[in-house]
Amino acid sequence: MRRLALSALALAAAATLGCASAGFTPQTPTMPAARQALRPEYRIFYDALTDYGDWVLIEPYGFVFHPKVDYASWRPYSYGFWAPSDTWGWVWISGEPFGWATYHYGSWLFDRFQGWVWMPGVDWGPAWVSWQMAGNYAGWAPLGPQGGDPWISSPPAGGATVYAPLASLTATDLSAHVVPPAEAAPIAASARPVENIVERDGVRFPFGPPFERVERAIGRPLTRVSIQELIAAGGAAASGQTRAGRGDHPAAPPPADAAAARIETMRRAGEDAARRVREAIANKAAAPARVPVVRPPWIRRVEDETRGPGAAPDTTR
Repeated sequence: MRRLALSALALAAAATLGCASAGFTPQTPTMPAARQALRPEYRIFYDALTDYGDWVLIEPYGFVFHPKVDYASWRPYSYGFWAPSDTWGWVWISGEPFGWATYHYGSWLFDRFQGWVWMPGVDWGPAWVSWQMAGNYAGWAPLGPQGGDPWISSPPAGGATVYAPLASLTATDLSAHVVPPAEAAPIAASARPVENIVERDGVRFPFGPPFERVERAIGRPLTRVSIQELIAAGGAAASGQTRAGRGDHPAAPPPADAAAARIETMRRAGEDAARRVREAIANKAAAPARVPVVRPPWIRRVEDETRGPGAAPDTTR
């Protein structure tokens, strides 16, 4: 028995030495696989959106965000309203707590198994959609990666484009005015793309239908809105109007030990913005003169530091 015990000890020691000599040190995973697989500058979205959906793997796109919504009836850019801005064109104002990220950064994809999923990006825009016009109707559809089609293999039932009368485009209860898919075919047949791309702070984005066309349909001038940033450069709640592009970054990213507070700040700001929008929708109120926008100023800073100075712009937005 003593010889067997000594032999077992010798084998264990040999195994330990073998691991040490090979430079192998067993490690415990420090983060979920989905978060680890994302580009470092996208992990901030993983942390901020984890309560509102799941991250699923769809090749060849990698891990994408799948919001907790009804698979059969939900689509992006449907629960909220459009607000006209002289600087940014038509800005989508979402009533969903994840909307501050998914409608202003990145792009959408439609997968027949998962439904609509979102790919993160780092360029802020008023809305990443393609616009169409047909007579007195406007249509919009999510843009896919690099501005392409949003579906992976086949489009969703009823297509990806939503149509609404130009006269209702600014209504806070916009979803009540959207043309049902079964009635949209004649509009889609005559629709033409709105080629109105502008550039701000190095980011190219769709400005949307000309304000003059919408004003003629409504019968009065549009009230232009301003952007109210809900997060200041230091990471606290903010008020007032600031630019919403690549500029106005903090001097340095928040310290590592402030990461949890930073994520919580984004969540609170996103939920606050969504709450305001839901109240406006429920009351059928006019769009506020200053619309809430959550644009964490450190998102671009994280990307810049990860890719280094002089790096090419991010093509996935």
